[in-house]
Amino acid sequence: MYNGAEAVEHINKKYEYFSDDIKSTEDFIKYSATKSKMSGKFYKIHCGNKSPVKSRDWLLTELEAYRKSQK
Repeated sequence: MYNGAEAVEHINKKYEYFSDDIKSTEDFIKYSATKSKMSGKFYKIHCGNKSPVKSRDWLLTELEAYRKSQK
């Protein structure tokens, strides 16, 4: 489990590694923020007392909400 700063650092490293493959926000989520390339385990978001959620699901939900708010 990472704290916020550690998670950002880790995801930024993955982004740099996959940057040639990333053409959209969805690609970023797919390649950099979904699961560990080494273990194959899905990343999870822990928000307060709520049950952990797969990062992919959380990020796509937040992305959809953001895009709707920009219309």
